[in-house]
Amino acid sequence: MPFECSFPTRHTDTYASSGFVHAGVLLALTELAYAAFESHCGIQKPDGVLAVPRETAVTYHRPLRWQDGCRVAVETTEVGEHGFSQEFTCASESSGVRIATFRHDWVWLDLGTGRSVAIPPEVQEKYRRG
Repeated sequence: MPFECSFPTRHTDTYASSGFVHAGVLLALTELAYAAFESHCGIQKPDGVLAVPRETAVTYHRPLRWQDGCRVAVETTEVGEHGFSQEFTCASESSGVRIATFRHDWVWLDLGTGRSVAIPPEVQEKYRRG
C-alpha cells in the first residue's frame, strides 16, 4: 500500500492567475512527499549523503485548482544497491481526481565527493516496505 501525505496549495502556486497549480509546484510537492516517506520509513543516510533524482518523468492528467490541495501517494517500484525508483501519484485532496503521475529514479549522492553511494541492504528493504 502506498504511503500518502497531503499538502495545501495556494493562489500564489498558480500559472499567471489561471487558478491552476503550476507544474513546478507539483514537482516540488513530490520532493516534499519523498522527505515525508523517508521519515515515515525511518531511513537514515550517512552525514553528507543526500537522495537526489537522476531522472524524472511525468504524465499530466488534468489541472489542479489551487483551492483543492494536493494528496501525494508514494510507492517504491524498484530498489537496488545503486538506486531506486518511485512513483508519485498527485491527486486533488478535495475530489480525489488524479492530476499527475511522476516517476523519479533516485541515487544516494555523497555531497563531498559528488559520487553515488551504495544503499545498504537493510535500507533497501525499508524502501520496499514503504
